Amino acid sequence: MESAILAKCLLLGLVILWIQIHGNKGCFEIERLALLDFKEFVGSNGLDVDYLLSSWVDNSMSDCCKWERVMCNSTTGHVTELSLNNTRQYDIESISFHDDENIWFVKFSMFQQLKELRSLNLSYNRIGGFIDDTKLISDLKNLESLDVSLNRFHSTLPFQERPTQPCTLDLELSKLKNLKSLDNYQKFRDFEFERQNEFTGSIPEYMWTPPSLKVLSLYYNKLNGSLPNQRLCGLKGLQELDLSYNEFGVVFLNALTI
Repeated sequence: MESAILAKCLLLGLVILWIQIHGNKGCFEIERLALLDFKEFVGSNGLDVDYLLSSWVDNSMSDCCKWERVMCNSTTGHVTELSLNNTRQYDIESISFHDDENIWFVKFSMFQQLKELRSLNLSYNRIGGFIDDTKLISDLKNLESLDVSLNRFHSTLPFQERPTQPCTLDLELSKLKNLKSLDNYQKFRDFEFERQNEFTGSIPEYMWTPPSLKVLSLYYNKLNGSLPNQRLCGLKGLQELDLSYNEFGVVFLNALTI
């Protein structure tokens, strides 16, 4: 009896080891189709997607885990990272990159089928917003990093719903104006709203309440007022705070040194 149990345990161990070594041999069809939907959508905006996303081919034998800009879990085969930054291949060094021409709007629902997605990078795309229900971000229960920096959201964030777990949010150079519109984002672990957003006024109270907040970067805006010391001391997990190049003045600096 003991030898039979030992044999079963050994067989199970060998199966697990084989899976870890060889991994999954292909992505899930539903996720492959979701990625092709994104490619088709980009193409509908008049771009040569066969050049921009040349490895994304509509062939059932094509493994999307091997496509450019895509990373999968080697064991499960689920898509975990999408690096869709600068899909239009803009010249980000040119002055024209920072104007408001050629803004486009994206369907966030295209990512809904990527249930194991942990990192989504949509930076450098001049996205003006999303044309569908952005509450779908809460469906991405494993999302840990969302980079939508260097886009053109202007007044408010494009998401109405918060993620289901602590997540990093990067909105550098996105021309946002209203910090009060961010009160739905207390699940984000790192806030990076650096440079050339247009935040004015004082920092809202809710910005000091996320218990998981580790990084808060708001430098190079037009913020003023004073810093709520008790709130700041309550952020036990805070590791980095950058509020430089704002308009806080002496009152703020005194509060900061307490």
